[in-house]
Amino acid sequence: MTKELIRPLTALRFYAAFVVFSLHASMLPGLEWLGHPHAELQGRVGVSVFFVLSGFIMTYVYYGEDTWKPTHANAGRFLIARVTRIFPLHLLTLVICLPLGLNSTTAPVDPANLPYHLILVQEWSPFGFFGQGPNKVSWTLSVEMFFYVITPLLFAGMLKAGRRKALFLAILFLVLAGLTIGFFTTHNDPDAILKVERAPFRVTDYVLGILAFLLFQRAKTYDDWWKRAMLPMGILWFCGMMAWQYHYDEQGGNNLWMLPGSVMVVLGTAYRRDSKSWFLASDRMVFLGEASFTFYMVHELILRYSRQILLKLDFALPVWLYIPWFVAVFVAIQFVANQVHLRFEAPANTKGRKWLTKVFGLEKKKETVAA
Repeated sequence: MTKELIRPLTALRFYAAFVVFSLHASMLPGLEWLGHPHAELQGRVGVSVFFVLSGFIMTYVYYGEDTWKPTHANAGRFLIARVTRIFPLHLLTLVICLPLGLNSTTAPVDPANLPYHLILVQEWSPFGFFGQGPNKVSWTLSVEMFFYVITPLLFAGMLKAGRRKALFLAILFLVLAGLTIGFFTTHNDPDAILKVERAPFRVTDYVLGILAFLLFQRAKTYDDWWKRAMLPMGILWFCGMMAWQYHYDEQGGNNLWMLPGSVMVVLGTAYRRDSKSWFLASDRMVFLGEASFTFYMVHELILRYSRQILLKLDFALPVWLYIPWFVAVFVAIQFVANQVHLRFEAPANTKGRKWLTKVFGLEKKKETVAA
């Protein structure tokens, strides 16, 4: 199913990935300064925005204005489209990262847990922990796969709720938020930060993204002052969170307190869809957004391998070169990501989707027109 891109939202994906990169880059010699106290919030903000954006885009592309048909064929085509979107690059990066994971002393990969990481179900249960995957950022793919599996059920529920679908989703969000708060209240342990990453606790992000789309869908114009204020308000929300963490020297327990900022950023960006001259609507930014998944998937493995090499070389930099070094690292990784996106990810996505659709007999039949 093809829909016209909301160009600024496509570009927003790049910034969500960049925020995560700016945290992970601190592992390189000369970039340790990026790992300031509470820097983990940067990564959590980027992931929260991405999950909310995922719910928004999936609903925009597939559900539309109640045009989703709750059939097994539609559910199958949806899942095939999403699986072929993430699995080729996931499998490639898993193989490349495997030597790192098997030989790591800080985040070792247990071979017995590899099957869970391979099929991306490692984050589906709130209990237990299957350890770090070979490509450590792949935990978000496991969460996304959980979202995709439940999406046809959510869409069917929305159709059944009819005009009350927003109420249905709001009640679902409140129930899930209550369960999340209850879980972290009764399971206050040192591994709480790891449990934040579990898929059942991130469905709130996805559902709120769907609700955000329903609000966006009702907009007749995008020029109201409060719509234009949403993006800066969302950014200010995240700045306030960072200030709060620094002031109290504490780490937030769950993802819920980030959601107002994530929703405002996503909606505020979407409301500017017709701003043709805005830099987020430019062709270059849209391309970076389209390549952002590849950038996200390859950035950490490049950083980890580079770290091993630079440490062996006793690499060091004077302070005045810290910023140029950061820019050079980003440009190099972005260049690699662009090439992998164009030469592997995009072609594999298209070919894989066509092949699996044919294998499962889910091609859309062409309608015959009477002469």
